[in-house]
Parts: sequence; structure tokens; C-alpha cells
Amino acid sequence: MTIQLTTFRKTILGTAMAVAVCLTGCQGTAVLTNTSTASVEQQVPLIQMEDLFDKAQIRDVKLSQDGRFLVFMKTLNGASNLFIVPKGGKISEAVALTELEDPVDSYTWSARDGELFFFKDHHGNENTQIFSLRFDVKDLHKVPEIKQLTSNPNAGFRFIKQLGEQPQTLVVKANHSDSGRLDVYHLNADTLELQSVHTNTLFFADEYIDEQGEVILGLVKNKDNTRTLYRKNDGQWLKVLSVLKGEDIDFYHFNKETNTALVRSNIDGRDKKQLLFLNVINGDVQPIHQDPKNESDLEEVLLDENGAPYLVTYYGDRLRNYPLQEEAKQRLAEIESQFSNEDVDILVNKIDHKKGHWDISITSSVQPRRRFVYEAETKKLVDLLNKAPKIAPELLTPRKTIYYTARDGEQIQAYLTLPKGDAQNLPTIVLPHGGPWARDHWAYDGDYFGPIAHYFANRGYAVLQANYRGSIGFGKRFTLLGERNWGTGHMQHDLTDGVNYLVEQGIADKERVGIMGASYGGYAALSGATFTPDVYKAVISYVGPSSLITLVESFPEHFRPYLGDWFNAVGDPLIEADRKDMASRSPINFVDKIKAPLMLLQGANDPRVTKAESDNIARALYKAGLPVKYYLAEDEGHGFAKRENKLASIRAMETFFAEHLGGRKSPDVSAKTAEQLAKLEVDISKL
Repeated sequence: MTIQLTTFRKTILGTAMAVAVCLTGCQGTAVLTNTSTASVEQQVPLIQMEDLFDKAQIRDVKLSQDGRFLVFMKTLNGASNLFIVPKGGKISEAVALTELEDPVDSYTWSARDGELFFFKDHHGNENTQIFSLRFDVKDLHKVPEIKQLTSNPNAGFRFIKQLGEQPQTLVVKANHSDSGRLDVYHLNADTLELQSVHTNTLFFADEYIDEQGEVILGLVKNKDNTRTLYRKNDGQWLKVLSVLKGEDIDFYHFNKETNTALVRSNIDGRDKKQLLFLNVINGDVQPIHQDPKNESDLEEVLLDENGAPYLVTYYGDRLRNYPLQEEAKQRLAEIESQFSNEDVDILVNKIDHKKGHWDISITSSVQPRRRFVYEAETKKLVDLLNKAPKIAPELLTPRKTIYYTARDGEQIQAYLTLPKGDAQNLPTIVLPHGGPWARDHWAYDGDYFGPIAHYFANRGYAVLQANYRGSIGFGKRFTLLGERNWGTGHMQHDLTDGVNYLVEQGIADKERVGIMGASYGGYAALSGATFTPDVYKAVISYVGPSSLITLVESFPEHFRPYLGDWFNAVGDPLIEADRKDMASRSPINFVDKIKAPLMLLQGANDPRVTKAESDNIARALYKAGLPVKYYLAEDEGHGFAKRENKLASIRAMETFFAEHLGGRKSPDVSAKTAEQLAKLEVDISKL
């Protein structure tokens, strides 16, 4: 069960829902070199910490359906808020639509003029609520009308779609009626009526919902990590087929006349996810497209007006686009020609076929993504409020793709971010991604830690981000190799082998290696401290579980029907043999092995990795007389979302690594950040 989110606190461990990673690119693999060009002293100036989370930086720009307005997210009152500007306007003319101190998580435009919907929880508790926001299209300075559409603070609501013929109706999924079950509802945005349309007694992990908002296909995640597909027939759910362990089906489109679903899947013996037509009556499969390089799963699919495949993308080390229709080939070539002199990836977010508008993102490894609309008729790019990055790209070294061979011969793909100048004998930080059913990407802001990797490279560190076994995107075989390999198995060995590779290349100083990660990455950091104590000299666990047993036992009730992949990969604590194995892989039980100083960061409201995970190991370290620092944010969840907490956490990390690994650090820090960090620090003696 992967927990995949758009904001940091919701992406780093893995949820009962689905994994959907969407980035950009189609460039070649960088070759790892080992040339020294300058000393550390000759490096570029230190990046300012505040620029990592620049208050002026905008993100998630979206054009309204009528093409008149742009809305984006930007920091205000220390949190993400919504701003609006007319199309063609300047950022300086933007008006704040919200002024909240608790962040907006995400939003979507409504099909109705002057309306959008936004989604937020309370201090990171992940009980997301849905809000409508109506603004005056003639006077943007007029205070908008904000209305909370859902009113159950103990439930989480997930927006699925807005019905085209009934735009007042939203399709949502929530554990509203039963805390342990995610049902489907129609939510009337005008009357606030919540009508149940699908009681999820079969516990579908994913559904296909038609244009009338009805659930017509459903996919069950079984406890043995297999899947079962169901279709609705005359009000009854009929089993279509069951697939093997590790196989999955993602729905894109359904043709009622032919009873065929367009899906992304790795069924019938396929390793990588391909684009397929699946007959939901007899289970027959017709292949449409697969990765020509056989490197990765299908990443994304864009359809034409009739629901036919139009463009597909794959993400190996970089993102690659493949047009499936002649018009798509022509348009993509026109877009690529506009960026032929840049080392970038091109992601097509969506296409308005009627208008001939392509919404695209341009990503680089050294600057935040840029957004454009390509107008096919004029062959011009419309700039979507792009601005010069706060951190100049020339201060950064392009992120490289590397490959190394693990101890058993498995090839591991990874990203390496190096400082300017000397690339030899460097202090090194291993930065494993969360999930673990996720992956790292090449783009600067493809993942939460992408910019942070650059920040530490600027401080003189080599930063290694490995797509270790268990990561997604490289086929089911590679993902399944992570099963029962947490902590003491190949998932951890892949990180250790990456360190050894960098040492052999002369890049890493083996006496100055640290590890830092969040969620599963935090668990990997704690595992590195306990199971390979001679490898790491400094360890940071950010919302990382210290016990696999208490981790699984503490999951929210509505996660439990979807834990088949967890039980197979990690174990079921209700089975005694599994429980013993989980205990043998839990860092909390091996504190006596730790040699390196350790830092913990935790959100008090985290429902995925609860506060107890950090509390328990902090107490154990303190009782053992081992060096540990602990920072706790009372107003955060699974990772820090508020700017001041983010800045304080980076300062803590920077100081910690500088002390123990010898990298550079900022000579001073703002009084506000220092004060915030002091507020977060926990007196472990009082736990």
C-alpha cells in the first residue's frame, strides 16, 4: 500500500490509495566522471537557506476552464495559500484568495465560472476536508466566498471528479459512514448534501467511475498482494479476473459499447506496466504500447477527444514521450523545438483538444519547473507566470544519473548531486526516498528532497539518492525484490553498496558518510545506524518508524483493508513468525549497536508514523547515554508543511552534518529560525 501525495507530508511513506508519480523528461543518461576542477575553498557562495523555501516562489499554476484566470499557490502567513491573477497579468498583480495559517494542500478549478475547490486537513492529521471558493470575476479584490463542503473532522475526503452534466455534484471518496471503509459519495456543492452512491463492502482500492458518477469497475487488493477485478452488472458485482502477486491494474477509460477498459497493467506475465485494452467480460487483453527501451513502467497516458490513446510517457532515469497519433507527433516536435538548446524534460500535463492547447511543464535538474500553454494554432508558448529562480542555476551542479552493481549482481539506478569543483574524497550524504513504493527523479523539484540535495551539495557534500530494490517504476520484479528485505536485507544493502561504489570511485570519504531520510527513508537511516553501524558517522531520521510492529499496528483503521502489500513485504504482526521477523528488523531493538550521533524530526499529528515511533527510540537512546537530538512540531503531520518549521529543520540538519561530517554551514541564521528551532527541540529527559 503506497502512500503517494502531492505535498511532502503525504508522499513519503505510502497510502492505502494508489501511487502516481508524474514528472518530466526525455534526455540521455549523464556519465559519472571523477575529475577535480577546483578546491572546496573556490566553490560558489553558500546558498541562502531561506531561498530553498522562497516565500515568493509560486507553484501549481492552473488556468481556469474558460481561459480567463490563473490560480497558483504561494506562501502567505507561513503557509501555502491560493492567489489569482487574470491571464496575461503579472505576479505582482495577483490577489490572495485565501489567507490561512494552516496550509492549503491542493486545489482544482471548477467547471463553473468564478469557482474552485480546495482541500486541506488540520495541522497534518490527514483528515482532509473539501472547500469551495467563489470569487467575483469582475472584481478580484472583492472578498471571496469560502464554504466548507464537508463537516466530519474525523473522516478524510478525497475529491475524485466533478460531473460534467451536473457541475454542482462532486464525486468524493471518504471513510465518512464507517471509519474503516472508504465509500463513494455524491457531494452537492450548493446544498452540502452528501449522498452515498457506493458502499464499499468489497473494499475496492481503486475504482473506475463513469461520467454519471457511478462506480462500474472495482479493484480489490488482496492480503496476499494479488488483485481481483470486478465489474458491475445489473446492480451486482461480478468477478472478472484475478491477477498474480505484484500485478496491478490502473484504469484510464472505459468503452461501454465494447466493454473494454483502457488500462496500465503488468498482468499476464508482464514485468513492466504496459498500455492495454482489457475486455471486462472475458478478461482478454490486447497490448497497445510498452516501453521501447524496456527500462520502466508506463508512466502516464493522454487521450484524444474520443478516449483513444494519444501520447504516452515512460520514466527510466529521465522521462520519455511517445506520440501515438500523427497529430501528437507533430505537436510534440513543435514543442521540443522550442527547448532544443536546453537540457530539460517535457511533461505534458493535459491537452485541450478543442482549443489546441497543451499544458506543459519544463523541468531541469538545476531549477524549478516552468509552466507553459502551447497554442497549436499560433505555435507559440504562453508563459504561465514563470520567474527567475531565487537560487541561480549556475550555482548548482547538474544532477547525474549513475548505475552501480549491488553485491549480488543487481543493477541499481541512482542520482548523484555533487558540489561545484572538487569531486573527490567528499563528505557524503545518503538520502533514501520514502515509500518505499515510490522512487526518486532527476528533476530539481521532482521530489521534496530534490532541492535539499542541491543545498547540501552546495555545502560540500556528495548526495546519493538510490532507487533501491522495492522502488516502483522499474517493473514488478524489481519492486518485489524488496519483500522481506527491509532493514537487514537487500533494500538496505543497496544503500551500503552505493556508499562502497562512491568510495571506490574516489568520490566519497568513507570516514565522513551520513544518512538522512524521511518516512521509509527515516527507517532506512535508523537501520543504517543499527545494522551497519560502521558505515555512517551521522544519522537523521525524519518521521521514520523505529519499530515495524508498532508501525503497522498504529495505521488508521481505513488503511487495513489495503495492507496486502505491507503484509507481504514487511509482515503481519498478528502472525507470530512474522512478528519475530519484524522485531529482528526493527531498529528500536538494537540501540546498543548504534555508534553514530542521531537526530530525530517528527510531526506530533502524524497518522502514518506516529509520534511514538520517535519518542520510543529517543528514550532508548537517552537511557543508553547515546548522543541524540529530537525536534517535534506540534502543528505538523507526516513531514513539515509550514515554512518556519521547514527552515528550522534544514538548519538543524545543516548544523548536525557540519559538526559530524565536516561540510560547510551558514555562518549565521535569522533570529526567527533560531527561535523556532529552539521551540521544536525536545527535552528527552522529560519524555
